Amino acid sequence: MNSVPEQGEQHELIGSLLRGTYRVLRTLDQGGMGMVFEAEHTRLHRKVAVKVLAKHLAADEQALARFNREAEIVSHLQSPYIVQILDFDTTEAGEPFIVMELLRGESLSARLEREGCLSTAEAVRIAYQTATGLSVAHASAIVHRDLKPGNIYLVELPGQGTMVKLLDFGISKRAGVGRSLTGEFDVLGTPDYMAPEQALGKTASVDHRGDQYALAVIAFEMLCGQTPFSGESVMDVLQKVASEPPPDITRIAPQLPVAVNVILQRALSKDPEERFDAILTFATALSSAAGCSLPPPMSALGLAATVPAASDTPTPVPVSRERPASGSHKVPDKRVARIAMASTLSGSSTVSDVRNALDLAHQAFGLGDLNLAVSYAEQAMRLADTFDTVEARDMINEKSPLLDRIFETRIGRLTQRLTVKNVPSSEMLQVSPEQAFLLSRVDGGLTVEEAVDLSPLPRRETLRLLLALSRDGLVSIG
Repeated sequence: MNSVPEQGEQHELIGSLLRGTYRVLRTLDQGGMGMVFEAEHTRLHRKVAVKVLAKHLAADEQALARFNREAEIVSHLQSPYIVQILDFDTTEAGEPFIVMELLRGESLSARLEREGCLSTAEAVRIAYQTATGLSVAHASAIVHRDLKPGNIYLVELPGQGTMVKLLDFGISKRAGVGRSLTGEFDVLGTPDYMAPEQALGKTASVDHRGDQYALAVIAFEMLCGQTPFSGESVMDVLQKVASEPPPDITRIAPQLPVAVNVILQRALSKDPEERFDAILTFATALSSAAGCSLPPPMSALGLAATVPAASDTPTPVPVSRERPASGSHKVPDKRVARIAMASTLSGSSTVSDVRNALDLAHQAFGLGDLNLAVSYAEQAMRLADTFDTVEARDMINEKSPLLDRIFETRIGRLTQRLTVKNVPSSEMLQVSPEQAFLLSRVDGGLTVEEAVDLSPLPRRETLRLLLALSRDGLVSIG
């Protein structure tokens, strides 16, 4: 990263008024793509960060396109873990600029440089929040492609600990949309955190699993103080990323559970197909393996959080500058889903959590993580039952088609037969009246669809109860 202007040397934009709205106050940071300034919205009296593209790049067609695309992409990603884009325009001299929320804190790279490595709990928390933000991008078919500690900004919230803000989607891509700004064999990104397929130059084909690999590298570094691969040159690092198996992290940090290495090895697989299906599944599995509880509902459900008011001396927002052994096993999807749901149940909940659980169910379903989608769908319905308000019921009713599809997909063919199993009477006493009613009908050998038709409950509720009965071993499906 380049240095900011020397003290006493003032940038020409300082003191200027951009488009009659943003008064530029001072330089915060400078990087290869341009400079970041602190500014004030003159009508709202709100401090913001203004990122101005470097003059020599304004005439570079590809650099300009990437800068413009960053503004467009990030402005449509609604997550508390992604920096908020407020505006996009050009200066009076024709230089493009992006207006962002002004963050107070430091980058993960700065923290790692100062502390070496982080506590297991803090590393897992940061990884999970990063994954939550990226899952929103992935649900919109956006792949970051340059995830690294310098692009993960840490904001300290009073009483809530560290909150992640993802920066710099400048070389991101929208999967399957239009012509890419990168060629099939371009190498873009940062070598230490680059997925093997990216290191081999197949940048245009990198998908969300490339971001998962990068997050696994970052988690590895947070936990033990070093990245899996290092070398004396960029080519040396790229060669190791592409061909060498990652080291066992427990040999570097023996205090970590062996299960942590199993999870990291899977996420660091050379073959994208062998990684986790979704980045949030990886982060959840890592938390479980490390023996750490997941973030409280505000973080787990992706609720917006308020960044502290600006201080007089803010830290600047930066401008970006071996597979598992055959005996290793994947974390069972059912266990991962149960852990994820438990995390959202911890702490106090509000009616708005129903909406957020539904949104996460939609995201997980779109990413192909069916078990996690079911868990969040069930969570939303249970919360709605708990609050029992018109608002909560309306939220569930609005998403009925989604809930039906999640549960139906999880069950499979609706023509499958339902059979009541022989279980101890003590377990039968624990079922709800609604479940008891379904069991009385299922005993006749009905199909799933027939049971749904006979049930007095809404379709989504009947499907949910059938899934629960199946999980509890009271009913077999098929």
